[in-house]
This record gives sequence, structure tokens and C-alpha cells, in this order.
Amino acid sequence: MQRTEPILLTPGPVRIPPLVAEYLAHPPCNYHRQDAFSTMFAETERDLKQLVGIADSAAYFATIMTTTGTGANEAVLLALEPLGKGLVCNNGFFGARVVDQARQNKIDHVVYESPSDQPLDPELIAKVLEKDPTIKWVFFVSHETRTGLVNPFEAIARACKARGAFVGADAISSAFAYKIDIEGSQADLVTASSAKAIMAAPGLGIIFTKKASVPALEAAGHRRGYYQDVIAEYKKQSTEQQPRFAQPVALHAALRAACTYLGWQGIDAHMARIQRQMKMLIDHLKTLGIEPMLDAKYRSNIAVNFRLPVGMPYKGFSARMEELGYFCLYGVPGDSTHFQLSTIGYLSDEDIQGVQNALSQVLKA
Repeated sequence: MQRTEPILLTPGPVRIPPLVAEYLAHPPCNYHRQDAFSTMFAETERDLKQLVGIADSAAYFATIMTTTGTGANEAVLLALEPLGKGLVCNNGFFGARVVDQARQNKIDHVVYESPSDQPLDPELIAKVLEKDPTIKWVFFVSHETRTGLVNPFEAIARACKARGAFVGADAISSAFAYKIDIEGSQADLVTASSAKAIMAAPGLGIIFTKKASVPALEAAGHRRGYYQDVIAEYKKQSTEQQPRFAQPVALHAALRAACTYLGWQGIDAHMARIQRQMKMLIDHLKTLGIEPMLDAKYRSNIAVNFRLPVGMPYKGFSARMEELGYFCLYGVPGDSTHFQLSTIGYLSDEDIQGVQNALSQVLKA
């Protein structure tokens, strides 16, 4: 019996292109120590950097780990820990998660708190660093996905680097969705995920590792992570084009296919498609009297929250949309008065027209 899955309108995991599904089911190799795997790995590592906008391929290495984006963030925190005290910036759900990760790992840090409906302010972060020279590293989130809020990635990283701090950044939802300048920012460790706008299968964390920063990170002292030791993983992968431990070949094959697909499409066209389709949804919802919740000047327009009509809770709305073939996520967890739409997955304009029809049907009921 044929089974039809709801089309995902989520910021990750996302709906994947057919080529990715094909590679996931039928990888070009079947073991992580084969020469064919090393060839595939090298091609993927090269393409990930090119697609994210790194021009100097020799400056960074795309370290790949078997984990989610959250796991990649934790690996970065553990890599930065030996440097000394850190500063974790929090202006939303995922910033707060990083704070929890630092606390539960007993990593020495302080927290810079900022309102969740406004971007982080690079100048205020710089003042924190100037006031406390014992802070050796900073970690921040580039895109607060639960609210669709863009933080100024490059300006924050540059402000921190100018004051001698190492920089770790979560670019999990921004990488491959809109332009970020990792190379120009000089950030040291930047995380991404196979489950997001790259449109591969979930399960691989990507850490864009600045090669020039590795000696200082190594010299800082013993790292507590073992399986999640991003520096040890970088050294193994960059020299041998293989991971330290077994990693799922099928997931690497899916990531290879995603890079190939985006190479065919062109990353600029991919990003423009995401924005255009979100505008289609925003414009349509306006005709139904429903506006985006976040100020336009702060929105990414890759994941946008909308207030539900009074008396229509998220659970009922989501169930009805799923019946019509579309899965919509909530925005801020615990708030049932709104929903979120994201267009970073594999979506055609015909899909978007179907979403518009379903939204009209449900929201006019």
C-alpha cells in the first residue's frame, strides 16, 4: 500500500530532494574505510565550504561528526573550554539551550542576556569583553529559529575577534539558507547541520573549523570530550579523509547528494527560492488577516511565526493541516497561540500553492 507523508514546512528536518533519498537508500559505497568513501568525503567537504560561501578552501575545514546540530554545538563548547572562561550570548530558545549545555558540562562561562525579539548587539557584547579581559571565547547563535530572528553574524564575530576572543557560532539554521560570511568574520568554529537548508538527511553535524586556530586550541590543554572531540576529529579527517570512528555511510551519501543537487541548482538560486516562497506564504496569509509576529527588519524570512485566530489553538490547527497533507511546527515551545512556516526544504511553487489552499481552508473554517 502506498503511503503519503505530509509535506514538511519545518526548519529541520526538512523535505529532501529525490536525489538525496536515492543516495540514502543506495550509497555509492558501503563502508567508512573504503577508498570510495574517502573520495566521497573529500568531495563533500570541498562542496560544503563552497556552498556556504568560503572562498579560500585552505582556510577552513568542514569537520563532519555523527550528531545533531545540538551535539555539534556541544563539541564546540568542549573545544573552547580549555581556553578559559567563556561568554555565551542568549536572545532566544537556542541561545538558552547553549547556556544549559555549558552549565550541565560545568564549563566556566558567563551569560550575556538580550531580549528575544531583538538581535544581539555587537557593541554591547564588545563592552562585556572590554570590561572583563578574563573572557577568552564567545559563543552565539546566528539565527534564532523559534522566532525567525536574525542575529548579525559577521559583526558579532568581528567584534569578538578584534578583542582577542575566540569565536564559536551556531549557524545551523542560517548556513545554506541565506548568506553568511564565515571566512570574512574569522570565526573559529561554526556549526551547521545536515538536517537543515542543505536538505540532506538528519544525523550529521558540520563544524567549519578555522585551520589557523587549531594549534592554539590544541595548546590550551586537555579537552574533556572524546567522541565529540572536534579537534581530534579535524586532524584525522583533514589528513586521511576519514572519521576517527565509524560514521553512517548512508548519511554521508545523502549529504554528498545534497551538495550535488545544490551545485546543480546554484546556491544563490536556492536561497532566492526560499525567500520567494516565504513571501508567497506571507502575502497569502495577509489576505486572511494574519500577519507575521516579528518585526520585518529583524526577520530572516526563512522561518516565520504567525498568530493564530482567537480560539484556534496550535494543536487543532496543526492536526487539520496534517490531514490536508502539510506539517506545520509551532514557534516558541509552550505557546499554542501561533504557528511557524519554513521554506528551507525541497518545495516547489506547486507545493506552496497547495499550502496556500490548505491555509485558506483551515483558517477560514
